[in-house]
Amino acid sequence: MRKLAFMCGMALLGACATTPEAAAPKAENSDVPSSKLNPGQCGLFGWSTDDRRDFVFYADEDSARYDGLDGPIDLTAQSAFPATEFTDPFGKVVSLRLGEGEAMTGGTRYPSARVVTLNDEGWERFHPVAVVKICQPK
Repeated sequence: MRKLAFMCGMALLGACATTPEAAAPKAENSDVPSSKLNPGQCGLFGWSTDDRRDFVFYADEDSARYDGLDGPIDLTAQSAFPATEFTDPFGKVVSLRLGEGEAMTGGTRYPSARVVTLNDEGWERFHPVAVVKICQPK
């Protein structure tokens, strides 16, 4: 009976470790350029969906940046904000696939977004990201 109680207790502790709160993006990440947004301006902020929750994507009306496998690269939007097609400095396409959005206070959350790049052989490489679109008040 004690062994069963111990196993149940361990299962409960494991369940607590995987709650959505543990999966929230790191607010203390110093790479988040939230101060770049001027009043009335909007931005897209993306974090990796792995356990590290690294800040990997940013875009606003004027700039975009992606921290992919080969390091950070500046992107050029191919349409007006919120652009989903970008090119890197070498002319390769980088796509942002937002997926289904969820309304939240002050913006929209895209929990199953993907950054898609092409490798040299033409294969798509998917980088799962959680993206938040927010706008500064005017």
